[in-house]
Amino acid sequence: MNLVFFDIDGTLAIRKDVPLSAQKALHDLRMNGSIVFICTGRSLTYVRKNFYKYANGYICSNGRYAMMGCCETLYDMPLSKEQVDEIRRRLDPIGCSYAFFTQDSGYFAGNEDDFAPMASAWDPGFMKKGIPEDMKAYNFDVCFSSRTMYAKIEEVLKDMCILNPHGPHPTADVTILGADKGTALRAVAEKLGVPIENTYAFGDGMNDLCMLEAAGHGIAMGNAVEELKAKAEFVTTPILEDGVKNGLAHYGLI
Repeated sequence: MNLVFFDIDGTLAIRKDVPLSAQKALHDLRMNGSIVFICTGRSLTYVRKNFYKYANGYICSNGRYAMMGCCETLYDMPLSKEQVDEIRRRLDPIGCSYAFFTQDSGYFAGNEDDFAPMASAWDPGFMKKGIPEDMKAYNFDVCFSSRTMYAKIEEVLKDMCILNPHGPHPTADVTILGADKGTALRAVAEKLGVPIENTYAFGDGMNDLCMLEAAGHGIAMGNAVEELKAKAEFVTTPILEDGVKNGLAHYGLI
């Protein structure tokens, strides 16, 4: 049995649109006996609502939560209150807007003008204003209006986080060091009894690097950032040029 892991944005889909060739490839992949996991910075509610028909399981929140099927939790590592407080202590003085995510909602704090851009990347009603004291947060996004602000964010978080910018969109999702997509991939493979050499990971962004390095076979999309392509075992074609299909065919998985 093989485990195959796919990032969403820029790898499996553009926003919520999965190319037809990728839809067919995933169907064939699962029919051939492989187990498919989506592996994303997105929260569980968003992923299950929009991509449930493509996968057997989900790794969410940049590797801090994993579920098999509809209800079997495989891995669960939320942020501590101390981590949330420390992140806020660093971001508030530089005027950065941000949102923390539970598995059901996003919670925004910062400049009013940044709320709409951050909320637009999620389903309507997902993002809420204000940070509740009792939230079970797993990860967070930041918003930046300029390269100068981005540099400030990167500087204040450099010893505890890795930023993954969302292309032209003025936001980045954040991997908090200590648990990432690669950590979760290894945990899922161990839980399901699948050797690492039978794991495959597809990605396009810097938050996918740890996943590609952890997998037995790391595949970068043709539209991936250059740093990821340099580390990948194989570079397939871009997402809109049958990238998923061609990558799976290269390894004889379909």
